[in-house]
Amino acid sequence: MKKLNKIFIFALVLVLAFGTVSAFAVEPYDTYTYSIDGKPLKSPAAYSAIASYDSLSMEIGKISDVPTLSSASDIVVDHEGYVYIADTGNNRIVVLDKYYNAKAIISEYEENGKTYTLKAPQGLFVTNPLISENEDEKHIYVCDTGNNQIVVFNKDFEYERTIEKPDTPLLSAGAFKPCAIAVDIYGRIFITSTACYEGVIVLSSKGDFSGFIGAQKVTYTVFEMIWRRFQSSENRDSSAKKIAIPYNNITVDNEGFAYVTTNTNDLDQQEQQFTAIRSKNSSYSPVKKLNSKGDEIMKRNGFFDPGGEVDVMSGRDVSQIIDVAVGDEGSWTILDKQRNRMFTYDQNGNLLFAFGDKGDSLGNGESVVGMTYHNIDGVSYIAVLDNATVGYKINIYAPTPYRDTIIAALRNQNEHNYSASITCWQDVLTLNNNFDLAYIGIGKALAQQGKYDEAQQMLARAYEVEQYTIVFKEIRTQFLQKYLLPIAALIIAIIVLFVKFMGYAKRKNKVTTLKVGKKTYWEELIFAFHLVFHPFDGFWDLKHEKRGSVRASATFMGITIVAFFYQAIGQGYTFNPRGDYSTIFFQVIAVLVPLILWCVANWCLTTLFDGEGSFKDIFIATGYACAPLPLFIIISTVLTNVMTSSEGQIVSLFMGIAYVWVAMLLFFGTMITHDYTMNKNFVTVLGTIVAMAVIMFVVILFSSLVAKMATFFISLFSEIGNRI
Repeated sequence: MKKLNKIFIFALVLVLAFGTVSAFAVEPYDTYTYSIDGKPLKSPAAYSAIASYDSLSMEIGKISDVPTLSSASDIVVDHEGYVYIADTGNNRIVVLDKYYNAKAIISEYEENGKTYTLKAPQGLFVTNPLISENEDEKHIYVCDTGNNQIVVFNKDFEYERTIEKPDTPLLSAGAFKPCAIAVDIYGRIFITSTACYEGVIVLSSKGDFSGFIGAQKVTYTVFEMIWRRFQSSENRDSSAKKIAIPYNNITVDNEGFAYVTTNTNDLDQQEQQFTAIRSKNSSYSPVKKLNSKGDEIMKRNGFFDPGGEVDVMSGRDVSQIIDVAVGDEGSWTILDKQRNRMFTYDQNGNLLFAFGDKGDSLGNGESVVGMTYHNIDGVSYIAVLDNATVGYKINIYAPTPYRDTIIAALRNQNEHNYSASITCWQDVLTLNNNFDLAYIGIGKALAQQGKYDEAQQMLARAYEVEQYTIVFKEIRTQFLQKYLLPIAALIIAIIVLFVKFMGYAKRKNKVTTLKVGKKTYWEELIFAFHLVFHPFDGFWDLKHEKRGSVRASATFMGITIVAFFYQAIGQGYTFNPRGDYSTIFFQVIAVLVPLILWCVANWCLTTLFDGEGSFKDIFIATGYACAPLPLFIIISTVLTNVMTSSEGQIVSLFMGIAYVWVAMLLFFGTMITHDYTMNKNFVTVLGTIVAMAVIMFVVILFSSLVAKMATFFISLFSEIGNRI
């Protein structure tokens, strides 16, 4: 028996060592939903009290000297407030002043004595000389899509140069079909092409090819991957290849980072986008932020991926993002063609507000085409080009105090003016007390001021675990610095008391071994401290020397139930931010049902296979096998109140040790109780698990039949009663 006990301890050490490695590899993640006022977004009319923009409309066709647009595709604004519209169907660029009066039309240009005409221009970009490092005046870049080139005009709308397909073998003949363009502060040119699947085309300021960035990921379905396994290399090469979805629009911010968008009608890709919105997987996000190397650097700290609507039932309902524009204080807005709605996010990927809807009423769009920020006299408007039934029109969205207060809060936050940011966020909460970002902003500002307790309360309201953890660490550090000696003394005292108690239990069990007759309840309970470390001796004595009893076994089960209930209600905030809990009744069911099922299934099986243990013996052994579990549950639950979520591997390790220990005790307890060999016991344990599943199936089936019979008789008697 001593040799077997040593083998048990050695096996336990190996399992714990493996558990240590695997537990620390856990990288949990969490995730939650968004709304404006705690409800799903519906329409702007329902949120007039907290609307982010007011709106008015202008019909382009009624502006003087400008005939109706045809198949317009883009709208941009320069630093002077001039509005540029790509009138694709009429092969021209329409220029309006900041008050939407006709200014100029660009349709033809002269080069080397020859006159050329724009053909189906789709994309536009106007440089800002106030922030450009390489240019001293603005330049108008036009995607002359029909002619497969870029045409550049100066500030007076005069022709400057043409950028044709770069001379590089990396870009095929038909791949250079520009549909959108952006130029950063260094003069680098970023182009999205409707026929280029390698990503964004990057050119130097002179038009020389620099490379591709941000190539989209290509995915195959499970069936396609399996089928390709069975194909020969020749068949794989000859079969149709999957190609990435090209980007449909692009813009750059003042720091030179590119925002790109994509949309697709492919159902598989839409499902990928649907999944990415919830998992925040950047590979399939409809909006990406790229640095000069093409790395995706967008922060996704919001509840969901910043890709538009999340309240959808399937991938077919995902947002169709067709445009993106950069606003104030790191904010940026995307345009959803599916719902004619705009979503504005901050630089961390948090949703600030959403507005707009589908329809012909004021403020809504019928078939939006593009959008841009339009600064008029210091006010940041949003202009949306819409293909309405009456002709193209521009919806102008004017910022409301709600929007301006949010931007002011972000500005103060970015400038580290925390007192002012708190005031702004509090003003936001007076308009919308369910705005999570306001609570987070106040919490961050309070943390910067050293008001950690107040910061915790604000962050907890928004379920912001990451920032809450940072504040919690500061509070914990201060607490340890203040009470380090008392805490150390308490820990030492607990360890000493535990060691002394284990010594007492050892002596008590040794004395009880020589005792003749029935054991006391205390002696039966304390015997568990011997059994958990010496299972072979322990389970032998438990059965043959009557060292345990049903009442002691039931006690350990009851303690286990209480421990699980404490775990359900006593976890720290970082491990249970939403305050989820369960009742004691649920814990009784969750613990007793598996244990009783194990006992019944094991007894049924071992009765047929020469097992020597009775149902009582199995019940007692099962209860004693649960003895280590409550201690580990209680310790791990206490640790959740003093540890952060990043340190949760330790908690997982404790629970892993507990479950492995209990499983090993159940295994060896079954073997000793029925006097089985190791191999026979292994088969018996597997058979017991299968028998448990069968019993559950039979019980559920029988319950369903009884319920249907009861429903039938109730309906029958009710019908008879009605007829009588």
